[in-house]
Amino acid sequence: MSKSDDFILLYHALRRERHLKLLATMLMLFGGITFMVLIFLANTVSLSLVCALASMSLIVLGFKFLYDTLTVWQTEKHPLWQQVTQHPKDIVWVYSKVVETSPYGLQVSGHAVMYFKLIDGGEWNISISRRQVQALSESLNPVLPHATFGYSVERAQWYVVDPHLLIRDSYEVES
Repeated sequence: MSKSDDFILLYHALRRERHLKLLATMLMLFGGITFMVLIFLANTVSLSLVCALASMSLIVLGFKFLYDTLTVWQTEKHPLWQQVTQHPKDIVWVYSKVVETSPYGLQVSGHAVMYFKLIDGGEWNISISRRQVQALSESLNPVLPHATFGYSVERAQWYVVDPHLLIRDSYEVES
């Protein structure tokens, strides 16, 4: 499925997440290389071993995350994109939570995390700008007419008991 107007915000959010993952991966690899250089500059064996351990850990994790990022480089191949565009009936509950970083009471950053809960108990989530949460919810509403939108403690309990309880009554599930 192509990028229609209904999915443009989701498409951009997935691309943003991909780029942030790539940035984090590159920082990990750069940190691993930096520790590798420090191995040769260390003046004690124990410091060299610590640098070697840190270097190997960062490089191995960096390459693993790089592989994970590159396997879904095309947004259309992202599992959440495929879920929404090809298997939307499996999504029963969509909600978002705002995450704010406020060290010493000063708001540094804030974003929202949108959760997509699946009928089989699985979950997808994506980080999105707080300003775009409402617009993304509204654009997904027609695509997911059967899904419940918004968080409440009762809905969380219903989901734990049986995800089918969150399917809207006005929509009939095909058996």
